[in-house]
Amino acid sequence: MSTHAKTVTSSNDVNGDVDPSLDDNLSETSSAREETELDKGASSESGSIKSSEETKETFDEETASGGSDLSLQEEQNEMQSNESTDIGNEFQEQNKTERCTQKDSENSPFITNTSAIESALTSSQPGAKQLQKDEFIKNTKTVHDNGYIEEDVTMPSVEVINCPKGIMRDLAEPYFDVWRLDRDSMIDHIEYMYHDLGVVRAWKIPRSTLRMFLLGVRERYQDNPYHNFKHCFCVTQMAYSIICKLRLRNKVSVDHLGALLTAAVCHDVDHPGLNNSYHCHARTPLAILYNYKSILEQHHFAVACRILSNKEQNIFRNVNNRDEVLTNVGDLILATDLARHKDVMETYRCNIDTGFDFKNNSHVLSLLKIIIKCADVSNEVRPETVASPWVDRLFAEYSEQSAREKRERLPVTTYMDPDLVNVPESQEGFIRGIMLPMYDELCRLATDARAYFISPLHEALLRYEIQNMRERGV
Repeated sequence: MSTHAKTVTSSNDVNGDVDPSLDDNLSETSSAREETELDKGASSESGSIKSSEETKETFDEETASGGSDLSLQEEQNEMQSNESTDIGNEFQEQNKTERCTQKDSENSPFITNTSAIESALTSSQPGAKQLQKDEFIKNTKTVHDNGYIEEDVTMPSVEVINCPKGIMRDLAEPYFDVWRLDRDSMIDHIEYMYHDLGVVRAWKIPRSTLRMFLLGVRERYQDNPYHNFKHCFCVTQMAYSIICKLRLRNKVSVDHLGALLTAAVCHDVDHPGLNNSYHCHARTPLAILYNYKSILEQHHFAVACRILSNKEQNIFRNVNNRDEVLTNVGDLILATDLARHKDVMETYRCNIDTGFDFKNNSHVLSLLKIIIKCADVSNEVRPETVASPWVDRLFAEYSEQSAREKRERLPVTTYMDPDLVNVPESQEGFIRGIMLPMYDELCRLATDARAYFISPLHEALLRYEIQNMRERGV
């Protein structure tokens, strides 16, 4: 029996609810055993098979003389012994489960001891333990359209995670230094974001499922110089920072926030280190499969769906409107294709000009698209010590694609050719043409956010202008 199933059984015992069919079966079994013993006693006295009336008379005589007291007493002792053994086995199994749970909690510093919480609630509030169990059972049931309630006994409980306040404050800042985190720490920090925004509670995601999902995504990110899992974390962290700085927690639904986080996590999963232009020119299988439109973005979403198809990694398993949420995730990932940049910007700008409505789903989705696009190219918003290594990695990956294009005699992408590109000039043009207009539109929802995003961009722009002038000898 699973731990979940035992919890359900325990809850029924506390309520005093006993299955009527189970009660009838126990009564019939007990009566049959008593009749068998009576028949044996009667047979031993008379030496022959008697009728039911004779059996009753014999039983009355033996009861009066005390002849059958020993037999009945032995039977009662045996029944009590069996019951004690069953209770003892169940108690031992429950203790074993609690010890395993406690051991897991001790191994992870992020898990709150749920047994201690339950004990504290029980001692301070009458009936709190029963309410907690009822809530647990309620959270593991699926209500179908026809009203039938299906209980999922395989779903682990949602665990409470303590998010350190200091870490959460740093995560909410655009200057967060990703280089100080290792691969496992990045998983922990993304998990914090899901908890802090209320996504875990709203979607009822067990901790094991969320971590298996994040680990599955991490394994599918390739070891590219730039498009790797650390880039994935940077984009997710900046998206979280924008949510905090624009104060969107209470303005946007949890489903939208969860879709944004999930899209940021998966937006470049299984990126091969070659852009859409290369796939089109080389006529790769991916280009043919996706009809030469948003090739990599469609591939990223397909890989994400493949990961989510695993039951142990499906964070949408308890989401009622999972189809709508998954569709939003796909739309957000597709929005990161620069070929769609103009359309995404015009739609969002039109919504702002006519009056942005947070109750309008299309307006909110246009905002989320701008957020993930800003987060995807957010390196220059960060301090120079954090941004510069990313610039080096980006142009190293560009150089690898350029070499491959030359080797395969394909059209060479000019801004990737290390023999032709001027890095400061290229970054200066990207900040002017893409980043500043996009962040400027984003901050129209909260003008005070310009200090966090626009000011650092102007500083970076000035830095690249000076570098460019020095390289040209001006």
